[in-house]
Amino acid sequence: MSCRFFDGFAFYCYLWSGNCYILLMKVMKKQSDIYPKDWMAVHPYAVPQPSDRYFVELARELHAACILPDLPEPFRKKLCLYVAAYLEDMVSGLGLWQSFVGEHDRLYGKPLPFYRVADDYLRDEVNEEDVRFIVWNTWQKALYPHDYINPEDVRIEEQAAAFYRILERAYEEAPENPSLAGFFDGYADEKDADRKLTWLFGHTYLTEPSMQPYAGQVTPSDRFIVPVGPLALFLHEWIELLAGEGNDVWRRLEGLCPANPEVPAAVREKSREMYRRFVEGTGGRRIVYLDGYEALRRFLVEVMRWPDDDDHTLPQMRAHRNFVMMAEPEKGLLLAKDICESIADDGNRMYNHEVAEKEAFRLLTEETLCPPDLLAYCIRNGLLPDAVFPDGKGRQTVGQNADFIARHALLYYYRGD
Repeated sequence: MSCRFFDGFAFYCYLWSGNCYILLMKVMKKQSDIYPKDWMAVHPYAVPQPSDRYFVELARELHAACILPDLPEPFRKKLCLYVAAYLEDMVSGLGLWQSFVGEHDRLYGKPLPFYRVADDYLRDEVNEEDVRFIVWNTWQKALYPHDYINPEDVRIEEQAAAFYRILERAYEEAPENPSLAGFFDGYADEKDADRKLTWLFGHTYLTEPSMQPYAGQVTPSDRFIVPVGPLALFLHEWIELLAGEGNDVWRRLEGLCPANPEVPAAVREKSREMYRRFVEGTGGRRIVYLDGYEALRRFLVEVMRWPDDDDHTLPQMRAHRNFVMMAEPEKGLLLAKDICESIADDGNRMYNHEVAEKEAFRLLTEETLCPPDLLAYCIRNGLLPDAVFPDGKGRQTVGQNADFIARHALLYYYRGD
């Protein structure tokens, strides 16, 4: 008896059995096949299009070239469907990928996070750097226990190269899908608009990965206030990119562009009063770092002039080591706990380089650990210089892409109000 390994599975076959090869091929096909229904699941229509057969076969070819044994099989299949859908987008004129890289360029001055693009990079053609990002995005967002994936992991580079060799050839022969050309230019009626927005929100190759944890939990109205996709864009922002700024058809759709909630005048004035007290008591600083609960209590009583009782001095915070407090004119006070060691601010005596190397990255990726206004302030002012990926690498990469990492990981917890 001999043993052969394929895709993490061991097959034991008698060498003298004439049926061995047939049996092996059947098992392999059962483990790796991608079906038309899988392709349709990442598309906005129920009636198959003539081009679908080609892209299903392409996804199968990509799956045969998938060399990521650490990625569970369901996500390996998803990855191959997404890469095939990326090619379909490029040849059919959907505009999803161009919208993403265009907005990333507007925000950060480069088309992609993490990866330096080659001199021959063309936004309207397939690129190996694009494929690297899709591999990373799919793997990072996959719903199984794993550490944060370093986007510079050599396995991502190798997988993208293997996929790109297939896409280079496919780009020259792949059929267009006419139903996707100008898909978001407008809509026939509210039902058609709902169908298109539902797909864009959580089922395209770029937005589905970010929405997997929330599938089935988001109501139709919530879709308009929950940011999605790699850049955590709201639906109205996606539509503006896809349909063009001059297209006002979508603006007439009720709910798509929600108005900012009206804050009562009394609440606004209270927030401004707290801000005035804060900056007066700190000599103009908007942020203070407080070592332990007693320092927090004294600040609330002596600087903010709150009553010295349990209803006002946050006794539930007694167990925590330290606190960051930030004042905003329109929001009042923001409070974060147990993160002072990670913030390299001149006014923070508790900053600890060794601790920050292990903990600072968490501020960019863990929901509710750091208030979004404080996190944005830290990123904007370079106060997280020690943040590295969990594997201990990538200090420069994290520093150059910190805002993107926060958007990508935190979504509403970074961009929500």
